Amino acid sequence: MFKLNNIKSPVGSNHAPKRKGLGIGSKTGKTAGKGHKGQKARSGGRVKPMFEGGQMPLARKLPKVGFRSPLKSLQIRINVTELSQWAGQVVTIKDLAPAGKASNPRVRVSIFGTKAPKTWPKSLEAHKVAPAAKALLEKNGVKLELKTYLDGALGKKRSASKKA
Repeated sequence: MFKLNNIKSPVGSNHAPKRKGLGIGSKTGKTAGKGHKGQKARSGGRVKPMFEGGQMPLARKLPKVGFRSPLKSLQIRINVTELSQWAGQVVTIKDLAPAGKASNPRVRVSIFGTKAPKTWPKSLEAHKVAPAAKALLEKNGVKLELKTYLDGALGKKRSASKKA
């Protein structure tokens, strides 16, 4: 019976560690496989991973480019024809968002399209619906709920930019 106190590894899977510095006849005697002198022969004698021997490293040669904003909103555009996969269901914004992004407060869902699918959901949540798509949804008896887009976790309603 297997128990934690009597588990053993298979024979031959564990090798004895290489014993260095044990005399001239042991292959790894005297300099212990490190060669003669030099930085790599010393204790702690390794160069940094990005070090290029004093030459300007590539990472410092290349310019710093770009910035990924954590506050960027995720636009999800859904065609009316794609709604057939939720036939007879109540569709929320979390259902329409891709996996892993459903809990993101910066998801914006917009519905568009003019081609009617064969089956329709019972009701639908979205932030924006195109006029043609809205007419199509209402004609086929889909209850439409428009949500106001809040500016992410800040909870502020995003105001439209003022035109002069």
